[in-house]
Amino acid sequence: MPSAAGAPSPMVRGLLAATGLAALLFLPWLGSAGLWDPWEPHYAEVARQMLVRDDFVHPYWESAWFFSKPVLLMWLTAAGMALFGAQTSHLPPGADLAPPTPSGLSTLTEWAVRLPVALLAVLAVALVYVAVARLASRRAGLLAALATATAPFYALLARQATTDMPFVALATCGTMCFAVAVMDPRAHRTAWAYAGYLFLAFATLAKGLLGFGLAGAAFLAWFAATGEWSRLGRLRLAERVGRLWLPIGPLLFLAVAAPWYVVLSLFRGVDDEGKTFAYRFWIHDHLKRLESGVHTTTPGGTFDYFIEQLGYGLGAWVAALPGALGELLRAPARAREARTPRDELALLCGLWAVVAYVLMSLSATKFHHYIFPAVPPLAVLCALFLDRLWEEAPERHLPALLLGAAALAVVGHSLAEQPKHLVDLFVYNYDRPYPEAELAALHPGRAVGPLFFSFGARAVLRTLFVACGLSGLLAWLWRSRRGLALSLCGTALLGALYLSWYHWRELSPHWSQRDVFRTWLRERASPDEPVAAWEMNWRGETFYSRALVRELVGAEKLRAFAAGRGRKWVVVERARLPALRAALGEKRPVRIADRSDNKFYLVELPD
Repeated sequence: MPSAAGAPSPMVRGLLAATGLAALLFLPWLGSAGLWDPWEPHYAEVARQMLVRDDFVHPYWESAWFFSKPVLLMWLTAAGMALFGAQTSHLPPGADLAPPTPSGLSTLTEWAVRLPVALLAVLAVALVYVAVARLASRRAGLLAALATATAPFYALLARQATTDMPFVALATCGTMCFAVAVMDPRAHRTAWAYAGYLFLAFATLAKGLLGFGLAGAAFLAWFAATGEWSRLGRLRLAERVGRLWLPIGPLLFLAVAAPWYVVLSLFRGVDDEGKTFAYRFWIHDHLKRLESGVHTTTPGGTFDYFIEQLGYGLGAWVAALPGALGELLRAPARAREARTPRDELALLCGLWAVVAYVLMSLSATKFHHYIFPAVPPLAVLCALFLDRLWEEAPERHLPALLLGAAALAVVGHSLAEQPKHLVDLFVYNYDRPYPEAELAALHPGRAVGPLFFSFGARAVLRTLFVACGLSGLLAWLWRSRRGLALSLCGTALLGALYLSWYHWRELSPHWSQRDVFRTWLRERASPDEPVAAWEMNWRGETFYSRALVRELVGAEKLRAFAAGRGRKWVVVERARLPALRAALGEKRPVRIADRSDNKFYLVELPD
């Protein structure tokens, strides 16, 4: 309801603030960087093939069906490319792979590919605010939105067109809707419950069984812990229609989530390894990932594997984690009749995070980003703690503050010494070279007396964490509870802005082949000058050549490609350049046409 003279209500103003903050973080310069190898260009090429082949049901990659991932991300990416007219088919001479948009802040193809994912990230932040504001307080809602959006894990994956953000964003939306339906006595429970089913259905189309499995397990644990089984009906598992009781909610979920999976499970086509969808997706990419490990560079791992990644992924918010644990422990300690919706939300978020942590720790396949689903519930718990700290004397939380300061010091020191930890949160190969020399050349810095100023990642992160510690110490000395909370919020916000707007962009050229292929397009005289990728399969070479690249394995195929008249081009990893020269022989001239990427060279083989 309007508060006065048509002005938005405080709830609406808070929603606008949370949404605006997320959009401010995720949308600017979204397309200014090329797609990161290997996942972004891989999924983007599958989406491009949907448009080229006019087939939006059966995903296709290069010369075979693609069954490794569900379809939602590819649908979103294809919709973005089609809606904004991104080039998807041919590459005429002189074509630009990503023509500038009118804003000048992005390039069209990458912007169109990433925009749907970024908008889902914004939506999840908005729903986190709404749910927490209804169940705790508007201030807690704003803090929860801020903590979610500014956690490095969330802020960086919001700019990646991979399956992880759609899955986590939609699952978070569904869980928040269910939480309101179950815990808020003022809610229109039917609407919130049905919205929850829809969000979880789309989350299932984004990631598979985890799309509803994590949320379902968290709520099952919540009902068991609280004994509130009488509220199960608020999830609208069954509705009375006339004289019949029908599972309307679950049927709505299945109507959205099931059809594509059924069609693909019955499809007899095979992928490039000869596997049908039924085997590849359900057996290989679900059960085997959990049991024996698939495509992982960090197989196995102990139970503490993801503690480190959560520390890096939460960034400055680790300072609030001990207090967040206190919020979790406080909720079940109260008598059943004394529990508030805030307590119930804290318990749900704690169980949600624990379920995600246990499942991912038990998985034989481990990537750093697998623990990303635990970030939103932990962010909410951190916000609930800061909301309490805002009102209560800091002395009441001294143990949590001391433990938080220690965690902040450890994580801050590690990130300042090795900023590569942030990149590893969302890449595939953790051994890929970090552009130390290239970044150092961009940030020579300036010494002023004993101080050294630089906009490089190490200097900025060190400054932010030290400033957070000092401002927190001053706030403690002044007994300013709000100063403690604001110092942490300010550090998280400035850090997220730096990572999103600046550092991510200067790193991107070294994880993307866009610039390499721009050079090829600019320097080739005609489409008759072919390009090949030798001894590599990083996916970007396929998308950025519009599937024109020739994949070469072995010295004989390289020599056969180089033979004959006409100029030719080869993309090769820097470490393999000596082997390429040796395979071609000393008499064959080789020119490095593009060395802007610290991973790849574009090599010209003159006529």
